[in-house]
Amino acid sequence: MIGREIRMVYTFFLYTHILSAIISIGPLFALLLILKKMDSLEESQLWGFVQLFQSIITIIKHAGHVLVISGIILIILSGWTWTTSWVVLTILVMLGSIIFLARAFKPTIHTFGTTDFNKEIFIIKLRKSTWLYIFLLLVMLWFMVAKPELW
Repeated sequence: MIGREIRMVYTFFLYTHILSAIISIGPLFALLLILKKMDSLEESQLWGFVQLFQSIITIIKHAGHVLVISGIILIILSGWTWTTSWVVLTILVMLGSIIFLARAFKPTIHTFGTTDFNKEIFIIKLRKSTWLYIFLLLVMLWFMVAKPELW
């Protein structure tokens, strides 16, 4: 009976982990659409889109918290070790993505409404950061799905 209960708990956390990965990655593609729309707007019309952009980043960040916690629980329940190559590389990319997320969007968004604001540069920086963050998350996703044994 205990084995069945552990499998159910594992399945619950696996589902939670996958769902949080979807919520962490999926909205990034919506950000690209928002940025495309912002290209065609006047500066005075951007406020709502900037707020929406910030809200989506907040959702992504919180989904990332769930992703990390559920990932830790899955490693503990699964029998994988913390020194397995794909686990180590996932953690390293995750740490890089956390640092990147903290530095990529907030400083640019904070220029909105200031004398430093330049709409074209603003959108270019946010678009570049979005694509780089998508890339980082897809690398992490590849490690978790392919589970390469590199050492």
